[in-house]
Amino acid sequence: MTGRIKNVILALVLLVLPAAQASSQESYFIHTVAQGQGLYSIARTYGVTENDIIKLNPGSEKVIRAGQELKIPRREQQVGALRYHTVQKGETLYRLSVENRVSVKDICDANPGLSAENFKIGQVIVIPPATDEDPLASTFEAAAGNLPQETVQATETLASETPKYRTTHVVERRETIYRICKDYGITQAEFLDANPELKSSKLRKGMTVNIPFSSTELIAIKEKIEDAMRHIESIPDSTLFSLNDAAQETDLPDILTAAVLMPFCLDDTVSVNQKMMVEFYQGVLLALERLKDEGISVNLKVLDTGSESHSINGILTSDKMKDVNIVFGPRYAQHITQASEWSLEHGVPLVILPANSNTDEVFDNPNVFQINTPQSYFMQEVYNHFFKQFPNPKVIVLDAEEYNRNPFLDGLERELKNRGMSYEKIGIDTAPDAIAGILDPTRDNIFIINSSGSAPLSTILPTLQLVSRMKDPSVRTMLFGYPEYQIYAPDHLEEFYEVNTWFYSSFYTNNMLQEAASFGASFRRAFSRQMMVSYPSFAAYGYDMAYHFLKCMATYGNGFESHINDTFDNPVQTGFKFERVNNWGGFVNRKVFFIHLSDQYTVEKIDFDR
Repeated sequence: MTGRIKNVILALVLLVLPAAQASSQESYFIHTVAQGQGLYSIARTYGVTENDIIKLNPGSEKVIRAGQELKIPRREQQVGALRYHTVQKGETLYRLSVENRVSVKDICDANPGLSAENFKIGQVIVIPPATDEDPLASTFEAAAGNLPQETVQATETLASETPKYRTTHVVERRETIYRICKDYGITQAEFLDANPELKSSKLRKGMTVNIPFSSTELIAIKEKIEDAMRHIESIPDSTLFSLNDAAQETDLPDILTAAVLMPFCLDDTVSVNQKMMVEFYQGVLLALERLKDEGISVNLKVLDTGSESHSINGILTSDKMKDVNIVFGPRYAQHITQASEWSLEHGVPLVILPANSNTDEVFDNPNVFQINTPQSYFMQEVYNHFFKQFPNPKVIVLDAEEYNRNPFLDGLERELKNRGMSYEKIGIDTAPDAIAGILDPTRDNIFIINSSGSAPLSTILPTLQLVSRMKDPSVRTMLFGYPEYQIYAPDHLEEFYEVNTWFYSSFYTNNMLQEAASFGASFRRAFSRQMMVSYPSFAAYGYDMAYHFLKCMATYGNGFESHINDTFDNPVQTGFKFERVNNWGGFVNRKVFFIHLSDQYTVEKIDFDR
């Protein structure tokens, strides 16, 4: 778009639209709580403290619910700083651009999670610093030939330099003002306004005079410009988003380059941590072998980040990181911060090692993918799946008073209350016949120990076995537990089967499952040894992460983010269900499995998202 178009549109829209909203001067803005969000994640999203939010929202320290509106204090604005804005009724992407004196493209670039689907009332976005750019110039320039024809015509109309006068006329012998006005269909007043010198002098042969537009023509021109302006104002958000998306599409190279950044601790004696890092790398190698068989070539760079106290900036700025398309790692908090800064600067996806679950970088960097699910998001997924699997449960909490209460139950009790359901609480030492007496023959009777420890589990399992044997076979009972149960399973497998055990986890692998058995065999063939026994398995982590991300990038190019939840295969251990934490941040993995060790002696890994 030419500078001429920019100037015309900007001048017109500033006349047509109102000044920046007064609401931006308020001391707070509104955030609508999404499912799984806790005070910590909301506070970190906006760079405030939890206490800042609590002060404006008394009671939020006790509980917040999805759909609840919270007042978020505005930080003191600095010159050139981003600011947060809650989308109001009637606002469009174009109007926000004009009112805040920033281009549409800049708003889209600052909010990569924003789309035509979620640009709606209550959505919080960041507004970049004002630049006084034309609102649409950069979008239209980047979109090039993708512009709709009517938009092209409208911008051409606005850009046309309408001359001040229709034409000029050279006076002939004996011509009069009356005759000229009659010939051109204008009034003498219009003629004299265009030629003010003739109000005090005579018309002479050979003189060049201005012929103005008639009032009718001026009205038509004005209407044409107003129509063009109305079209520009009414361009749908969906069109603007699609134009910006199309402009950002680029191709990835035929051979992807991936970097693995992690501490291999090569200077140390062999440790468990070193073995985990090595096995993660070996899992990545197995994924690359499979991708190669599928015709996908990957150049792998493996870089040792050293101990936690070492800086990795030297690695990140070295030639080794040139042309890298994706990074897996690193391990330590300081290294993650440094890698995130590099990722943000270079626009390279950063898949954070699963050992880290509370990395704050995900709230500010749109390129970050966090594999481990933050606790608040994770628990909400568990509750959603719980009531999907058991829509009408009779929950019986087994109280082990001397052990720490698991926070899972706090949220479950709130969810039960919200659904108008109650639960019973009994002591962990309650006799089997007393437990059998409170079972409901019409519902799923679900026992949940209020501690995830192994000691209370060992105490209650014999009792639940007796309950299973004495109850009517038609009465459904089960034990619902925690991710730790996969660690306890080798010691309690028979009991787990008999009492019909369920537990939730973000990861699970078991050699009784085909994909896990196949992976274990591949690992033994490739490295001539068994994987170390760990929960989770870092070899399986490396395999699942590398295969999923590289397969997705090779299939969809740099637009892979919109397909990141596509299913390519059954994972060995870790599933993927990514959601952005906000419109300007990165992705967290909200995947949760339910594992069922049934009284029919079968193992089932339930994926609710397939």
